[in-house]
Amino acid sequence: MYKIFIFFFFPFLLLATELDKIKEYYNQNNYEKACLKSGEIYNNFSDNEEFLSMYAHSCLEADMINRLVLPIIKLYNTPEGRENASYFATILYEKKLLYHALIDDVDISYVTLPKTEYILSKIFQKFVNGNYNFSDGAYWFMDELDSSISYKLSAEEHQKVKKMFIRTYKDGQIIKVRTYW
Repeated sequence: MYKIFIFFFFPFLLLATELDKIKEYYNQNNYEKACLKSGEIYNNFSDNEEFLSMYAHSCLEADMINRLVLPIIKLYNTPEGRENASYFATILYEKKLLYHALIDDVDISYVTLPKTEYILSKIFQKFVNGNYNFSDGAYWFMDELDSSISYKLSAEEHQKVKKMFIRTYKDGQIIKVRTYW
């Protein structure tokens, strides 16, 4: 009887341990590990909106926003889940529109989307409002709260794929590079 118990319940114990590990990574702001680990066990918890929101938020904070697609489509059971799905979908949509504008030289100045505090959203809003300087093939934006911070938006070919880069500068020095495609 004991062997049957272990055979049937051991996998559930392992999954619970994996979920606890993801929560620990998330609470420690180790978003990249939380995002990657969540992707590994996604199928086992794809009906758990708390897990899905944590997964999506971790991927967002780790700038792995292409991974938002799976959680977005499953966040529909509760008002909070739908709100989170809308938030994540807005950011994903902004990324796609910015990429389309940069790579294909398409005018998106007519687009109005909700504002979020995510860096891609801030750049998107400034871009569609024309609040930038264009120099040497790149768009430059100033941070509205800190005059020592600026952002450079550019499209560049990287590993035979055209990609969109957002470089964050502080006092003229690069402090972060985000890549999207």
